[in-house]
Amino acid sequence: MKQIPRIQDDLYGAINGKWQQVTEIKPDRNTAGASTDLEIEIEQHLIADLKETLPKVGDQPTDNFSKAAKLFDKARDFKRRNAEGIKPVLARLSRVLAIKNLSEFNEQLPKLMLEGYAIPLEIGVMPDLSDATRHQVIAMSPGIILPDVTTYDDPEQSRPLLAVYQKMITELVALTPLSAKQQEQFVKDTLAFDRLIVPFHLSNEEMAEVKNLDHPMPASELVNKVAEINLQSVFEQVFPIEPTMVNVFDLKFFDHFAEVFNEETFTLWQHWAYVNELCAHAGSLSQEIREIGAQYSMAISGQQELSPAERHAYYVANSIFDEPIGIYYGKKYFGPDAKADVTQMVQNLIQVYVQQIERNSWLSDSTKKMAIKKLSTMEIKMGYPDRALPLYDQFQIKSDLSLSETLDECGIQSIKYSLDRLDQPVDRSEWGMSGQVVNAQYDDSLNDITFPAAILQPPYYSVDASLSANLGGAGATIGHEISHAFDNNGALFDELGNKKDWWQPADYENFEKYTQAMVEQFDGIPYAGGKINGKLVVSENIADNAGINAALQVLHASDNPDFAEFFKNYAMSWRTKIRPELAQMLLSVDVHAPAELRTNVPVPNFPEWYEAFDVKPTDRLYRKPEDRLIIW
Repeated sequence: MKQIPRIQDDLYGAINGKWQQVTEIKPDRNTAGASTDLEIEIEQHLIADLKETLPKVGDQPTDNFSKAAKLFDKARDFKRRNAEGIKPVLARLSRVLAIKNLSEFNEQLPKLMLEGYAIPLEIGVMPDLSDATRHQVIAMSPGIILPDVTTYDDPEQSRPLLAVYQKMITELVALTPLSAKQQEQFVKDTLAFDRLIVPFHLSNEEMAEVKNLDHPMPASELVNKVAEINLQSVFEQVFPIEPTMVNVFDLKFFDHFAEVFNEETFTLWQHWAYVNELCAHAGSLSQEIREIGAQYSMAISGQQELSPAERHAYYVANSIFDEPIGIYYGKKYFGPDAKADVTQMVQNLIQVYVQQIERNSWLSDSTKKMAIKKLSTMEIKMGYPDRALPLYDQFQIKSDLSLSETLDECGIQSIKYSLDRLDQPVDRSEWGMSGQVVNAQYDDSLNDITFPAAILQPPYYSVDASLSANLGGAGATIGHEISHAFDNNGALFDELGNKKDWWQPADYENFEKYTQAMVEQFDGIPYAGGKINGKLVVSENIADNAGINAALQVLHASDNPDFAEFFKNYAMSWRTKIRPELAQMLLSVDVHAPAELRTNVPVPNFPEWYEAFDVKPTDRLYRKPEDRLIIW
């Protein structure tokens, strides 16, 4: 066993090193750690509850948890799924092949979109970036095969991944009625159509900044940009009202749309769409097809085995009934004492933030006033929502439909529900994260923070733990989410969630300097055979930095603060072991830095760190005072 490092040299390794050495990642998972342990515990509870509910479920259940139980049962019925084989998806595959040319495609485009087929652009509805009270239509490019556009430029990464993807789709098309010659052509054309998209697709670094996704234009202008397709028919037929404006996420793609999709590339699109149908449905078909269809995702993540039947079935049920399952979980497992205690912690942290803004030395009074206004109007969503969306009441789990057909039916209802929101005001009471999810979030467009019931458990939070420990876990997490209101993306939105400039120019220039300093604090750190992209992870690192600071200030105001316990529990909350394949992939796609670095890089910025462990200039986790960075 390797020697455990000194805490002054490696906080993460000192607290988690022994665990890291003895812990093995389960073959059907790609991570182990604090959050994974919680997820396993939650899965076990909910699988048991779904199974217990099943005997009471009739043919047509009305409550959503019972419907989730019925879907769970359908998903674990591999005897039926194996007997059906590929049959459940054949009708959708035939539908794609029946489109003879671009003219027929345009005639059918509205219906293809409503039924969830892969078309050469994506259209959706979300809150308007400039007016968070109403919805807007958004347009973006379709997804690409590799994790990021930059991956295509790295042969060491791209070649093995594309080889696995090609093998997977070759095996999938071999199960269809296509001839051997057609199968070969479909595989070739799928890869070719993907390469047409790649040059105009945003990188993950670009997508990490909201300002790169905001290009509102008249709907008529977008219609003209994509003249090869009849987008006007989509606007007239699929929405409750015809949109007058559209926000285009990746402008470059739409400026070059004619190079991607036209009369000559129509067949490439058709074959790409056919293969997309196969890939999208593989996980809901037989065990053989499920195994074939998982090859690429397992190559990326390093996962060695597929999820066993019951856990797979749980995630299928969760993919459709996530919010009702979260409400059930919250009501059964989340106590009122914890809710009251954590809510008070959130309010304390917000108040600390107000005080820090008031004391800030580089903001003008007018910018401070707006920042405090944003904090004072921030909404808190704790535990689970009071009610599920009406959408879930529409879902029916019919005995005569296969699992794949059931998921298609629910998917079509979800698409319509989302598009029908265009003429409705934004409902600020809706949750973006369900109660059984081990995570938390801040929403720019709503200016609210969400803490699901699932994360409010050890090691993040316990009613029996000390304040120092709870602040190192849940407190830093809460502070992190509050801080997203003032990261490089959140700073662009006002207290109502509107993308609006509320800064004095000189203040924002100062903020950009701090942001660049945060980029530099992480940029280029070696990890998993690559290097950290400081720009990609900067928003999360700003939030980590500010979240730790806010939690420390709350601790300062308490009786007998224990900073050592704070930092130890902070490190424990990041306890994570991850497969090397996934670690490498996340370097190019994840806006979060690796857990080890989220522990060790920020803590030397804070004076409490040096006080807690008597950190000296000769220690690895010492940072010169002039290099220490506290933004908020």
